[in-house]
Amino acid sequence: MSWRISLAASLSFALLSGCASVGNESIADATPESVSAQLIKGKTTQQNVRGLYGDPAKTSFTDSGNETWEYDFSRMHSKPTNFIPYVNLIHSGAEGDKKSLVIFFDRSKVVQQYTVSSSKVDVSQGLITR
Repeated sequence: MSWRISLAASLSFALLSGCASVGNESIADATPESVSAQLIKGKTTQQNVRGLYGDPAKTSFTDSGNETWEYDFSRMHSKPTNFIPYVNLIHSGAEGDKKSLVIFFDRSKVVQQYTVSSSKVDVSQGLITR
């Protein structure tokens, strides 16, 4: 009986410990519709954006003095093979989703354009990778 409890506890721990997220949580559930409700082109300022999403992960400037802010968020789950002894040496990794928000400001520090994108992420390691 006790070995069954140990097995159940081990499996539960393995399944629950296989999740991770990284990046700006404020865009975790962002959609083009939700962002368009918050960011109004020609009106929303950098200060408003900072209040909504916090500090950007990356900032860049154009030659004309315009500024671009980038926000990223990734939610990853371990592949099942990570938890199989010896098999994890051949193939392991993580898979999940990545979301990005890029905002372009004019010289007056007002939103001119933005884009929200989502993509699948697959990170593999071991002797066999795709």
